[in-house]
Amino acid sequence: MLRRLLVVLPLLALLCATPAGAQLTPLTLDQVFGVDPPWGLQPPRVTWAPDGNSFLYVEATQDPFQAIPVYLFDVRARSGRTLIDPRAYGKGAGTPGSLVWSPDSHSLTFTIGGTLYVRNIATGQDQAIDQRASDPQWSPHGDAIAYVKAADLYVASLAPKVSIRRLTRGGSKDRILNGGLDWVYPEELSTSYGFAWSPEGTSIAYMRMDEHPVTNFPLVDFMPVDNIVANEKYPLAGESNPKVTLRLIALARGKDSLVYDAGARDEYLPFFGWQPNSQTLIFELLNRAQTSLRVVASASGASPQTVYEQSDPKWLDDIPLPAWLSGGRSLWMLDRDGTNGLYLRDASGNLKRLTGAFRTDSLLGVDGAATTAYVTAAFPTRRDRTLLAVPLGSGAAKNVTPEAGSHDVSLAPGGALFVDTRSSLNALPQSFLVVTATGYLREVLGYHEDSLSNQLLPVEMLSVPSQYGPLDATMIKPSGFNPAHRYPVIVYVYGGPGAPTTADTFGGQRALYHQLLAQNGFIVFSIDGPASQVDSDANVRLLYHNFGPGSLMGQEIGARYLQSLPYVDPSRIGIWGWSFGGYETAYAMTHSTLFKAGAAVAPVTDWHYYDTIYTERYMGKPQDDLAAYNASSVLPAAANLHGDLLISHGTSDDNVHMANTVSLLQSFIDAGETNVDFMVYPRRTHSIAGIAQRRHLYGHMLQWWLKHL
Repeated sequence: MLRRLLVVLPLLALLCATPAGAQLTPLTLDQVFGVDPPWGLQPPRVTWAPDGNSFLYVEATQDPFQAIPVYLFDVRARSGRTLIDPRAYGKGAGTPGSLVWSPDSHSLTFTIGGTLYVRNIATGQDQAIDQRASDPQWSPHGDAIAYVKAADLYVASLAPKVSIRRLTRGGSKDRILNGGLDWVYPEELSTSYGFAWSPEGTSIAYMRMDEHPVTNFPLVDFMPVDNIVANEKYPLAGESNPKVTLRLIALARGKDSLVYDAGARDEYLPFFGWQPNSQTLIFELLNRAQTSLRVVASASGASPQTVYEQSDPKWLDDIPLPAWLSGGRSLWMLDRDGTNGLYLRDASGNLKRLTGAFRTDSLLGVDGAATTAYVTAAFPTRRDRTLLAVPLGSGAAKNVTPEAGSHDVSLAPGGALFVDTRSSLNALPQSFLVVTATGYLREVLGYHEDSLSNQLLPVEMLSVPSQYGPLDATMIKPSGFNPAHRYPVIVYVYGGPGAPTTADTFGGQRALYHQLLAQNGFIVFSIDGPASQVDSDANVRLLYHNFGPGSLMGQEIGARYLQSLPYVDPSRIGIWGWSFGGYETAYAMTHSTLFKAGAAVAPVTDWHYYDTIYTERYMGKPQDDLAAYNASSVLPAAANLHGDLLISHGTSDDNVHMANTVSLLQSFIDAGETNVDFMVYPRRTHSIAGIAQRRHLYGHMLQWWLKHL
């Protein structure tokens, strides 16, 4: 397996796909589904040291069970080296996880083989801390590490020797989580931690999640002779959520006190943290309907005071906590004025939008002088993803990544450098270390196979007119395309709120599968309905209590557009998708006559089966609007199946449970529908991960399309 670090030449040629009429070397399933992704080993994540002088990364793999080394790149030396090699920790150690730098950038915590270690970067020596530990966090002074073990909080003091102290009691998996997180909070609210040190290191705030009221959902392993059942705590739409409280431990006295009881009000508590250089705890609250949001401050144990609040008659998304500046100012990512943007809030609470009418995705950081904020945004078009430098005073935002396409950016502390993984629909990804001030490209991580770009057909960017404005679309035409010929079409769909499929970015494994389809004589098409675009809150709200009809509308616009093209066979239009796209596929096949065949992977089939936070945000509770749930369900319309349907699902899917597919199959049986094929993937979760599994899934779908279209 090739592992290397390349130096960038001053000028780089873009990787362009081969014209549709040119002779191609065909892709193969074995090429697409190898251990090393054929488009290159660009790092899927980068972890910067606090001093900005080095960062950690791993190289991409398509094998989730492969143990991957952790590399350290030294910015000043402009070189990389292996920092942690899993082979040194015994058989089955796996890829190191939970990589967290110490505040002084001299040490690193990580977990491997079930053990939490501290690594001295200079000496390379490891110190074992504890077994079965997760989510390590350094104290602000770097003299201790807090972590979760068996659903309770612990703290390990490091000097003069390791001394471990248990901070909470009563924790138990699937019952009480002290500082740990359940399934639904990270999945639907992007909550990343369940505890946080105070700035001076004398206290730790933590969430306690009481999961007693939450449904036990069984996940069955059918492979052993004696089947094994594991229960997952999964709050179904309309049912009970975990009861969450925010608590505070004073480390010197060991006193554990309640800060706020969100469970008593059936509220969500997505984020919490500390205001810098203070005893003020900041936390966010959402009511269960997700129509009202508050950011609250509690100073030194005083009664919580509301800092910011917002409401919407339909729904609000959660927001990240603000970045604090001097003089009582702060930076907020808020969805106001029609789309998400960056706002400066002064000491009096007045808000000023700093970014334009485009969608701003996330605040990555602020420069050392606190004069410039760095944000990622859908700019200059909603198909692009760009890093912008936004002045906090006057002046316009500067595009720091002006090349068209998608830029996945990891910004160094202080913003002087960033790692940029760039790609487009027709350019394979490459990763660069960039000097922010000059845009100078210094190094590239990983590599790509140059020959792959010569095997790819061009992806066309289209715009389809509609009553909601132009809808973004893409198309790949088959090898040797002849406009006088009529071709079958396969439409790829997701269809969820604010989740486009037509962004100008390379789509990895799925993109190569679409190339395989095109090389086998299919036109491959994708269109984003109005609710899936990222630049209009009004259009996204077409899905309010209207998941099925609202999302299908865009796909029917796309299908009618295809029917108008002289080179499309209107009787051979298929549709496929995964997760929400699987739902959209099954819904289209039972609620529309425009599609001849569909392939649904891991589909939701009825929103009663999905979780509280995501489903109720858009659909409300089923007991409050059962008609909307029925109108957006596939199950009651099973008798209206129009064409052939393939369903693929993993038996251990802990996100979209197998119950969705089983219920739909029963509905088809009751309706006497026989044009349904089903493929099951034992022990696979929602991603159906694994080299063999993915190769089979996509290869099976390819053969199915050849047969049915």
